[in-house]
Amino acid sequence: MTDARATLIESLTRWVTDEILEGEGDDLRADTPLLELGVLNSIEVARLFAFIEREHGVRVPLASIRPANIATLAAITDMVLAARA
Repeated sequence: MTDARATLIESLTRWVTDEILEGEGDDLRADTPLLELGVLNSIEVARLFAFIEREHGVRVPLASIRPANIATLAAITDMVLAARA
């Protein structure tokens, strides 16, 4: 795993834990199925991508935000890194 990928996953994990799970994210991993478990809904997705744009300076194209790309923190990270490139 590259440093940029690890840093982004850590940042996203911290944000989801603090902002969505209200500090209860001890079991949250890069491969946790966020949609399956109901962690992300449409409002939380919008908040998450606003955070990504604000904190990481990356605007992800709307067409890229599909269920497969937001299923896990790892998938979100890959999508953000691709948008950054």
